[in-house]
Amino acid sequence: MIAEPDRRFLFLLSSARKGGNSEQLARHAAQALPCPCDWLDLTRLDLPAFIDPRPTLPTRPEGDLARIVDRMRAASDLCIVAPVYWYSLPAPAKLLLDHWSGFLDLPDLEFPIWIRQKRLWLITVRADPDPTVPDLPEAMLRRCADWLGMAWGGALHGVADAPGEIAADAAWQRAHGFFGD
Repeated sequence: MIAEPDRRFLFLLSSARKGGNSEQLARHAAQALPCPCDWLDLTRLDLPAFIDPRPTLPTRPEGDLARIVDRMRAASDLCIVAPVYWYSLPAPAKLLLDHWSGFLDLPDLEFPIWIRQKRLWLITVRADPDPTVPDLPEAMLRRCADWLGMAWGGALHGVADAPGEIAADAAWQRAHGFFGD
């Protein structure tokens, strides 16, 4: 696994609500980390639609997508931060995962080599108290991590609806030890 001094977290925010409950929970969890943290809000970036060009090679990432690749490459740990919308990840998070498919086909990007050196985490918040609601997004990311050879760090799920309600949820207390090995 990754040595502690070499750890660096990249939090990939995907909520339509800036500063929403999922972001608040992630920032609360990150306070306990003794390593650098980087934050990218996928909703504020200009991510192109994913178009599968096979059988030809996809084009190399440009603009904001290239910036995301550079930041992912520099991180040891990637954390998807997402509210659960309609039992799934929000569109920006899913779009990034779709682009990962294209990255796999770019030999000079070496995505399959460096991505497997990362640890993948998930932090979600949902309004529905049913504990099975985040099962699908978690299963999707676990399978992605497994298929790519990444370590699965874990998932932290909270329940909140109105802005700020997450601080009263049990996930708030669990957040401080969430990233511990």
